[in-house]
Amino acid sequence: MPFKNPHPLYSVWQGMRRRCDNPNHKAFPDYGGRGISVCSEWDDFHVFLRDMGPRPNGHSIDRRDNDRGYSPDNCRWATRKEQQRNQRRAVYVTIEGTEHRAIDLADMTGMKTDTIVARASKGLTYKEVVDPQPRRDLSGFALGGKASGALRKAKTHCPQGHEYTEDNLLKNKHGHRGCKTCHRDREYAKRHTMKDV
Repeated sequence: MPFKNPHPLYSVWQGMRRRCDNPNHKAFPDYGGRGISVCSEWDDFHVFLRDMGPRPNGHSIDRRDNDRGYSPDNCRWATRKEQQRNQRRAVYVTIEGTEHRAIDLADMTGMKTDTIVARASKGLTYKEVVDPQPRRDLSGFALGGKASGALRKAKTHCPQGHEYTEDNLLKNKHGHRGCKTCHRDREYAKRHTMKDV
């Protein structure tokens, strides 16, 4: 029976189910289309409401493990930043044989993700990768002169850590480079203001 005055979280519950169950929903390929489902207990909106509790301001529903479905043990209320950190496309780096998530190291050090990725790709030690002091190769630059974009052009990754491969590189008429993955993410974010609204 439809709610005369739907609860504020009713649309969240509906959206979650539509993404997983309706093949015509625009987000279905990223959810139901790849096997993400809603647990049977959450067929009842009131059970969902009881399990999730009130939604803090600025938060939306998020799955801790993006390869598992919606259930009490896999869902939480999360901020946009927490959700971005939890995306499937997270960038990982290997330093001295150990894999690290680049964004975690960037948050820990206050450095940019692309700096972490670039340093790790050079085979530097963990201490060298997380050292906040700049490590720039200024060879080829005239003393007192301007870099004239050479340092920027030498970057191998975008600020989010995606590699500037031939398939992932955008160039404008001025020669500025951009990241196709980030561009797609921005366009996706425009269409879906939150990952799981």
